[in-house]
Amino acid sequence: MHRFAYILPIATAVGIVVWREQWEQAWIYLFGVALCELILYLVIHRASRQREFLSAFSLNVQHHEPWVERVVTTETYTDSRGKTHTRTRVHYISHPDRWLMEFNTGYVVDITPKTYTKCILKWQTQEEWINPPHINCVSGGGGQLYKWNKKYKDAFTATYSGLYINYIKNSRSIFRFRDISDEEAATLGLVKYPSLEGTNLDIPVVLCSSKVAKRYAVPKGFQRALQLVNAFNGERRQIHIFVILFDASQQPLSVAMEQRAYWEGGNKNEFTLCLGLDLSQEGQAPRVSWSKAFSWCDVPRLESASESWFISHPELDLEAYAEWLRENISLWKRKQFKDFKYLGIRLSPARTAIVYVVALILSAAMFAIALWVDESHKSNESVAREYYERSSYYNDFY
Repeated sequence: MHRFAYILPIATAVGIVVWREQWEQAWIYLFGVALCELILYLVIHRASRQREFLSAFSLNVQHHEPWVERVVTTETYTDSRGKTHTRTRVHYISHPDRWLMEFNTGYVVDITPKTYTKCILKWQTQEEWINPPHINCVSGGGGQLYKWNKKYKDAFTATYSGLYINYIKNSRSIFRFRDISDEEAATLGLVKYPSLEGTNLDIPVVLCSSKVAKRYAVPKGFQRALQLVNAFNGERRQIHIFVILFDASQQPLSVAMEQRAYWEGGNKNEFTLCLGLDLSQEGQAPRVSWSKAFSWCDVPRLESASESWFISHPELDLEAYAEWLRENISLWKRKQFKDFKYLGIRLSPARTAIVYVVALILSAAMFAIALWVDESHKSNESVAREYYERSSYYNDFY
């Protein structure tokens, strides 16, 4: 449906040429249409992408010292006599300290001085002097770098977003899940995706249903253990793990399928494990009453093995499960979403509306520019005609 938006700029250009009878300028409109189509293509290309979660582990932290940049600008001005001159101005821009963390995927993020100091104290590695490239630097610069100490549990982790084409989303195929509104999800106790807003490092990967959150607090060790698994296998294995905790006394196994529908099957790299907990024994670790995993894998080996692991280990211990995952991560093989390419790309109604709004704006802009150019051309012709008539009258008179 969104592809019909490509017709609008073409129809506008043809209409202008026919209406104004500007056949000689048709090549100009051809260029305008090509520019509009390119902009529309880029808009649709971005609108067809969906966010996924990517994980990484830190390789080093850096401190970039303050530095001063020399900026030279050249400007042209006209004096009171109408003469044009050129002058050069020089001004200086001061850049403050920056603290950065670099990850194994090439992802670099700004951190606070507190996090920078925490890394130094934890890693206990040698300081290295660095000279970051600064264009037009006249003073300052330089900095320090501390490398990760190669210890698994001392690594800092991060989660950030990437983009990919999800051919299943908004399709009318058998793979599409039923729509679940946020209101229905709240009633069922389903979980939303964690937000990346407000954080530049990691996000929770052990999530709790609203029916569990009031009765059970997830230990930090559980979060940390699974964040490390994500970080060290995210790029290499193309996996991102979520564990969702439900209350087995109120939410049966079928809620896992509702969660899957709410997340529309999850993203291509996600492995999601839903656990139903028995929270009746206060003061004791919860026990797993049921487990259900889902992903897009063709052969769900890791899903089946994880469900079997919790049958053998009913007491909730996600640190032990994380260790088991590290040893059995080879069971995972991400689904190649290009296998769904035959479904084509369908945009959501909201994104389709945005594409059409952009197409209308581009068409209106092309129409307005065409009218302005035409009126300017007619005005110039009128002035030239008037000048010619006055010149002819003057020559005839004398």
